[in-house]
Amino acid sequence: MNITRRKFLASTAIGMIAATLPHAAFANTVPYTNETFDQFLASGKTFLMGVHARWCSTCDRQKRVINALRAQGEPYASMTMLAVDWDENRTSPLIGKYNVPRRSTLIMFKNGKEVGRVVAGTSTSDIQALIDKAY
Repeated sequence: MNITRRKFLASTAIGMIAATLPHAAFANTVPYTNETFDQFLASGKTFLMGVHARWCSTCDRQKRVINALRAQGEPYASMTMLAVDWDENRTSPLIGKYNVPRRSTLIMFKNGKEVGRVVAGTSTSDIQALIDKAY
């Protein structure tokens, strides 16, 4: 097998494995628990809550946009994301309390309050504007 074919097969395998990983693949990501969410709110911590599903292509696009923004530097690089798995939490009180209509919902929090949201949006400008509301 030549080197080019090996590289192709290796990159394909890595891509397939990465596609099955939960969205905790975001840098600075904390998996959702009731306790963690309550701690973030009580502390006034600025964070992005991302409601996602492993199988959601819109969520994958949002992930790519957020990671591209993080690569640009501050404030995006150090932003914390609270990852809420839609399949595990769609009937949780959190989803009802914040009126989350679906997976691929991003909600920005600052000082314990929601400052904005994007539902199913994947444009860089929309996601960047959402994050910029908190910084």
